[in-house]
Amino acid sequence: MKEITKNEQREIQLELMAYIDKICREQGIDYSIGAGTLLGSVKYKGYIPWDDDIDMMLTRPNYERLMTALMEDLPEHFTLLYYKNHTAYLPFAKLYDNRTYFVSELDTLNKGTGLFIDIFPLDSLPEDKREGERFKKKIRTAVTQLVSSAPNGLSYASSEKRLYFIAKTLLWLPYHLRYRGRSRSLAEKVDLLMQKYNDQNQKFCNFVWSPPKRTAYFDKAIFTEYEDIDFENLKLKKIKNHDVYLTELYGLWRNPPKKKAVRNHSYYHWYWKDEK
Repeated sequence: MKEITKNEQREIQLELMAYIDKICREQGIDYSIGAGTLLGSVKYKGYIPWDDDIDMMLTRPNYERLMTALMEDLPEHFTLLYYKNHTAYLPFAKLYDNRTYFVSELDTLNKGTGLFIDIFPLDSLPEDKREGERFKKKIRTAVTQLVSSAPNGLSYASSEKRLYFIAKTLLWLPYHLRYRGRSRSLAEKVDLLMQKYNDQNQKFCNFVWSPPKRTAYFDKAIFTEYEDIDFENLKLKKIKNHDVYLTELYGLWRNPPKKKAVRNHSYYHWYWKDEK
């Protein structure tokens, strides 16, 4: 098997992102690169030196429009991982290059998936933070049910530390026994639950399944205006008011990161399928 180099990895991701950007511009779909991708574009006009993926985010209506567009037309070597057209165990979409695949001891849920772009929907959060925490807890429970429905749902709950492995396996076992094989209905349940507050004129939004300590409350107003920005050799879209977003997400984002804050997907090893 031939392992994909870091440069090849980025070339593939940029090809995926260029295709998404093309579709969005042709159909008038607003989107923004997000998280570390947005931070990298603002500070470095490309990848953060230690980063290795691309994230994008869309308001729920734009997300649904993009999903429809991608389900209708894709190059042969691209696959959309989305619960309405594919068995999926996570509450967001991925566009991946199906000529590639990964090997990972930590991610056993998405076996067969190639190099990807993460596509996140933005949904409303209740303005009452206590209500918001209860809502996010319901989301986490629903996603646990979804993940546990996978044939290898228990192994996804595993951990590098033996005690954590035992504890998490015992915690997830009842879910796996109850929900295995029900991924489509559970994915639809999660998707609808995430949209619970969208019709209630709430002020804040985010990808509502973000980790508990990282679920920021973004003012919806910042997702009404977009502009172009350079990212490597591409010109992509971002929200105009990136400072509010990055400050809410990272705090003093202009400062160099603390070492413990530097994270990536180094637990993935990518390979070309035709080189097995």
